Amino acid sequence: MDKGYKVFVVDDANVNRRILESALEKNYDVESFESGSACLTRMAEKVPDLLLLDVDMPEMDGFTLCRKIKANAATQHVPVIFVSALDDLDSRLTGYDAGGTDFIAKPFSFPEVKKKIEVVQRVGEEKCRLRGQLDESEMLTSLVMSSLDEYALLVKFLRALNVCERPDDVATAVLDLLRSFGLKGAVQFRLAGDEMTVDHQGQVTPLESSIIAHVRTLGGIATFKNRAAFNFEHATVLVSNMPVENPDLCGRLRDHLAIAVETLEARLQTLEARSERDATKAEVADVLQGLVRVMQESGEKYRVAHAQGATTIYQLQDELRGVFASLGMSEAQEDTIQSIIEMKTDRLVELYDFSADIEKTLKALCARLNQALGQEQ
Repeated sequence: MDKGYKVFVVDDANVNRRILESALEKNYDVESFESGSACLTRMAEKVPDLLLLDVDMPEMDGFTLCRKIKANAATQHVPVIFVSALDDLDSRLTGYDAGGTDFIAKPFSFPEVKKKIEVVQRVGEEKCRLRGQLDESEMLTSLVMSSLDEYALLVKFLRALNVCERPDDVATAVLDLLRSFGLKGAVQFRLAGDEMTVDHQGQVTPLESSIIAHVRTLGGIATFKNRAAFNFEHATVLVSNMPVENPDLCGRLRDHLAIAVETLEARLQTLEARSERDATKAEVADVLQGLVRVMQESGEKYRVAHAQGATTIYQLQDELRGVFASLGMSEAQEDTIQSIIEMKTDRLVELYDFSADIEKTLKALCARLNQALGQEQ
């Protein structure tokens, strides 16, 4: 048996105490007392694992002593075995009502006493084991429930992040997640050469900005005292009150935030790519408008120039006819030269009459660009 198992014997008869001490001291840590008050005084210093109480004692009987022990929160768990010559039903019921575990009738046998002690000891050990399992189960249940709550908050954040269309909205979602975890901190975004740094109060202090500027160079996840920084290319989240006094909770929150900030980085990359695409589209649309404007202006200028050119050529024909008359050429010669000039003039006008084809081609190109821009939206 366990020599550390503590047994207190309370009996006003010195002989009975000595007999029980002699029988039990080889296997147990035994102390004996001649009165209930002496036992209670000792129990204020040392709480036994088992009490053997005589019932019929002066000043304080065993039943009264048992009630006092069971009324004390520090000792109410200690099992009590009554050892008494009172072996009637009323005595046993009184002992049961007082909180006793078992009853041994005098005169007793040593094997019976030892057996009953062994049974109480095994029951106590089993209770301790079950209590430990219950504590572990409750702790595990609490941990699982806490984790489920934390995962629910994380999933809520991921859903909210998926519909954020502006960096301001993303920052609000991140700060809301920190707040829901009972954390405080700041977030910095770096998009298209611009930085945005905010905390729960709005714009961060210059000191916070300098801290973020430092921790963003320390790698993916950096911890120092009760602070933690989560760094990616486009984002840094700085937490100022990690629960380091609770390692399990601190570890879970660190894992949750690592997932959250990695997803946040992906969202920021999407928003940056979309912003760049929108800027490109706006630039192309501006160029397209300029092209249409130039096409319209060029077309108008070409039509004016074409009309003026044709008029000038025909005026040249008329002037040549007047010159032919002064040259003294025959009518046949004049007709031949005039025919050649008219034929080449008409051909020249036809060669430069391609504005319709150019306009058609440019309109088709504009239509294709407009269609491409429309599909991107």
